[in-house]
Amino acid sequence: MNACRAGVIALLAGCYSPRIQEGAPCSSPDECPAAQRCVQGTCRLRDLPADARAPEIDAAVDARPDAMVLACATTGLTCGGTATAFPCGGHCWVYCPSAATWTDASQSCIGWQGALGQVDDAAEETCVIAQITAQSWIGLSQSAAATTPGMGWTWNGKTPVVYTHWVTGKPDDGDGRENGAEQCGKLQPDGQWDDAGCTQDNRFLCERP
Repeated sequence: MNACRAGVIALLAGCYSPRIQEGAPCSSPDECPAAQRCVQGTCRLRDLPADARAPEIDAAVDARPDAMVLACATTGLTCGGTATAFPCGGHCWVYCPSAATWTDASQSCIGWQGALGQVDDAAEETCVIAQITAQSWIGLSQSAAATTPGMGWTWNGKTPVVYTHWVTGKPDDGDGRENGAEQCGKLQPDGQWDDAGCTQDNRFLCERP
């Protein structure tokens, strides 16, 4: 038997297995020949060049969907009276006409997915005071580490206060000396701010984007 005929017989007998060509579909390395790997769904002898690979995705960013913009409404706000919602300064504000301490008011605003109001400029302030009828808590709060009545004021303990509209001589902590008695701020119907004891009961204003 010549060598050619012997090769044909061996082929028919299954002694020879043709190599699976590159590009065969795969879902795991087990589906590819030993010399090949499963790369992006196909069997390959080597990795794809860097510029041909699928772009990497930042998993942390990809897992975080864009924040949904909430409707400007009072839904979700805990308020003992009839609250009203209105836009000012590009944000949604809510006025609650029932009285609460600063801390309780803050919690109500957080439950509404907002915070006690932050007045950033005179235009926003003018817009807000058109909606209120009595002094109301806003997000002004003073650090316990302050050593003078004018020190350590932030919006909700986070954002520095830049624009201010304090009543003349305020904040004064009641007697002009820092004693921790008046560490929360309220907005008066005329737009001016006053410091007060945080356990006072006042109406309040919430704000959110």
